[in-house]
Amino acid sequence: MANLIGASAGAGRPALAIFPWGDVIEDFLDPIGLDARAFAEDMTGGWLFGYVAALQEAGWRSVIVCASRHAAQPERLEHKATGAPIWLVPGATPSKSGWPSMLSLRRWAAMPLAAFADVLRTEACQAVLVQEYEDPRFDRLVRLGGRLGLPVYATFQGGDQTLSKLEGIVRPSSLKRAAGLIIASGAERQRVNQSYAGALPPIVAIPNPLDCALWRPKDQAEARRTLGLDPDGFIAINHGRIDVKRKGLDILLRAWRHCGDAQLRLIGSGQDNSLLAELISDARLDNVHWQSQYSTDRDKMRTWLSAADIYVTASRVEGMPVAPLEAMACGLPVVATDAQGLPEILEQGEESGGIIIQQEDAGQLAEAVNRMRDPHLRARLAANARRRAEQGFSIDTVGRQLKALLG
Repeated sequence: MANLIGASAGAGRPALAIFPWGDVIEDFLDPIGLDARAFAEDMTGGWLFGYVAALQEAGWRSVIVCASRHAAQPERLEHKATGAPIWLVPGATPSKSGWPSMLSLRRWAAMPLAAFADVLRTEACQAVLVQEYEDPRFDRLVRLGGRLGLPVYATFQGGDQTLSKLEGIVRPSSLKRAAGLIIASGAERQRVNQSYAGALPPIVAIPNPLDCALWRPKDQAEARRTLGLDPDGFIAINHGRIDVKRKGLDILLRAWRHCGDAQLRLIGSGQDNSLLAELISDARLDNVHWQSQYSTDRDKMRTWLSAADIYVTASRVEGMPVAPLEAMACGLPVVATDAQGLPEILEQGEESGGIIIQQEDAGQLAEAVNRMRDPHLRARLAANARRRAEQGFSIDTVGRQLKALLG
C-alpha cells in the first residue's frame, strides 16, 4: 500500500501492535474532548502508554493501531512522549440500533482488516495485543493474527462482560486461538475460568505499569499554595474519566453527605458530564468541587494529588485502574471499593496503603474517609502506598513480566 511508505521497523527491536478499545479511536477521545493530534502530542500515562514504556523496557517496540472516522487514508503519527508510532486507518462506527447479535455482526463487518494487515506488515510486527477480549474486535483480530502467523494476546481493562448470543458462540473459539490473556483482576480471572473452561489460553496476572520516577510526591503546603487551596483543610481527590455508573460517582456523592467538612475534589471529563453536573446540583454539597477537564498535564495532576490528603474511588467496574496508582506513587493513602483490580492493588489492605470497602455502600465509604482524618494513620498508609507502587507497578517490574510472557 503506497500510503504506508515511510514507516520503519526501528532499531532491530521486535514490534508488538497494540489495538486500543473502540471501533474507532474517537469512541475514546470524543467524550474527553481530545482529537487524534492531541492524543499523539499530549496524551501520556494510562494503561496504554504505561504498556508502551514497559514494553520498551522489555526490549520491544510498540505500534499503536486504531481505526478513525476522520482518516481519509492511512496515516502514521508519532507519540511525542514515547516515540511510538500511532497508525490511523479509515474506519466507521456501525449503527448501534437493533438486536445485540445484529450489532455484533455490524461491528465485525466494519473492521478495516485489510488496512490493519498492511500496518502489521509494514511495521514488521511480531505479536499483537488487543485491549479487551469480550469484544467483537478481538474475535476478528485473533483470526487476522492467525492468517499472518502472529501470536495475539489480550488484556483486561474493565471491558463489558455482556455478550450477544452470537458472540457467545464465537468467543470460545477466539479464546482458543489466542496466545495468552493478561488479567490482573483475580475476580475476572475466576469469571473467565468458570465461563470458558476448556477454551482458554494461558492466563497471566500482570498489572498495569506506572512511571514511579515521574509520579512522585511534591511538598503538600507548596502544592496547596500553588492551587489556592485551604492550607489546613482535609481534602480528598478523585480524577479520571467521568462515567457515573462504572466509577460509582453517585455513591461517592451520597457518601459525602456524611463526611462533615471534608473537601472532595473531582477532576475529569467524559460522556457523563451532564449527568454528574445534575447529581452535584441535586446533592447541594458546598464541599464538593468538580473541575470538568480531562487533564493531560502530568505535572499539574501531580500537584493536585500532592495537595490532597487521601484518594477516594467508589468504582463498580474496573480492570486495573491507573489513577489510584498515580495517587499512591504521589504518597496518598487510598479508600477504594472492591471492584476488579482494586483488591489486587491493595492486596494487603493498610500494609499496601489503603482501605478496601464494599461496592454500593455509601455508609462504609464515609466511615473509611472519616477514619482517614487521623494524621498518624495517613502518614503510615502514605508511606506504604508509595512503597507498594514502586515495588509492584513500576515500569521495570512490569517490563520484566512482559518480557517473560512474550519471550
